Amino acid sequence: KMARAQQKLYQDKVEAAQRTVDRPHSERTYTFVVDYGQNMSLPVFNSEQPGATYYFSPMTVNNLGVVNHAHKYDDGKVGEHMHCHVYTDAVGKKGANNVASLIMKTLRHLNILRDDSVGSELNIVFDNCTGQNKNNTVLRLAAWIAKLGYFLEVNFIFLIVGHTKNAADRLFNSLKVQYRKKNLFTFNQLVEALGTSRTITIHPAVSEDFLDYGDLFDFFYKKLVCQIKQNHIFSSTDGSEMVLRESVLHQEFTYPILKKDFKYLTHREVIEHGNEELRMLEWQGINPYKVYELFKNFRPFVPVEFQSDPMYAEPSPEVLAKVKAEKVDRKEFRATLKRKKYDRTKEQLETVAFGDDEDEADGAVM
Repeated sequence: KMARAQQKLYQDKVEAAQRTVDRPHSERTYTFVVDYGQNMSLPVFNSEQPGATYYFSPMTVNNLGVVNHAHKYDDGKVGEHMHCHVYTDAVGKKGANNVASLIMKTLRHLNILRDDSVGSELNIVFDNCTGQNKNNTVLRLAAWIAKLGYFLEVNFIFLIVGHTKNAADRLFNSLKVQYRKKNLFTFNQLVEALGTSRTITIHPAVSEDFLDYGDLFDFFYKKLVCQIKQNHIFSSTDGSEMVLRESVLHQEFTYPILKKDFKYLTHREVIEHGNEELRMLEWQGINPYKVYELFKNFRPFVPVEFQSDPMYAEPSPEVLAKVKAEKVDRKEFRATLKRKKYDRTKEQLETVAFGDDEDEADGAVM
C-alpha cells in the first residue's frame, strides 16, 4: 500500500509540473527524478571481444541523471528530459556531496534558482539508496533551498524499496544505445556517444563542481537523528523546520532542524555565511595503481591516434613509487591470507583426525 501510495504521489507531482509549465515561475511546480545509472568503463571494447583487456581494470565512469518531467521541447511538446552528469573516478566518487552538488548545478543550469522570483514548489524524487540519496547531507539540502528563498515549498520524496521504478531508468537505456555498440578510448568520445538522444543532455562534470555540502549543513543544521530510515517524505517551507512523513498514508510531524544560533539570521546573512562555509570537496583522485594500468596495460591496445590522450600518460615517479609499495603490500596481504587459510585448514584436519581419540582418552581417565 505504501509503495502504491508513493508512486501515486510521484505521478501527481509529475502531472502538476506539466500542467503549470506555461505559468510564471512564481506559480510553477517543478518535479525532478534523481538517480545514478549503472557504472560505465573507459576505455571500453564493446564492438569486439575484449580479449586480454577483460582482466584489466579500466577507468570507472559515473553518471547521475536528473530528469525534468516538464521539459518543453522545440516542437512545443512537454515531456521527460534527462540532464546526465558524466565523470570518471579521477574527478569524484558517488557520494552524498556529489549528489547534492549536481542537483544544485542542474537547478542553476535550468535557471530555476532565482533571486528575482520565488518558485511555487520543487519536488525531487529519489530511490532509497542511503549512501547516495537518503542521508543527512542530501535531506538537509531541501531545507537549505527553502532557507535561501528559492521556493515556497521543497519536497524530497523517496520511493519504497523494491518499487523504485522511475523515468530515469527508461532514459538510461536511451543514454547507452551507442555506448553498448562502440569501442571508446577517450572521455570526449564517450560524451559524444552518450549524447545522441534528443531526450538527454550530457554535462561533463569536473572536480570543481563538487562542493562539501555536508560540512556546510553541519554548520547550520542539526542532524535528522533516528528519522531517516522510516520516513519517505521530507518537506520544508522556511528552511528552519522539516515536515516528515512515513508516506502519504501516515500523519506528518514537524522536526526543528535549524540550530538556535541561526534562527534570526537575515536572508543576506544566511547567504554570506553560506559563501564562507561552502568549500570545494577534497578528492585524492584516481588510484595510482589504475593510472599505472591505463599506461602499462591498456595503452598498447588503444589505437595510436589516441595513445597521446592524458588518460594514458606515463605515470610520474611518485605514482610509480606508490604502485611499487602497493604491489608489496598486496603480496604481503596475499601471503598472510594464504598462511591463515593453511593454518585454519590444518587445525580442522587435525580435529577431524585426532579429536575422537582425544575424547576417548579423556573418558578413559575419568
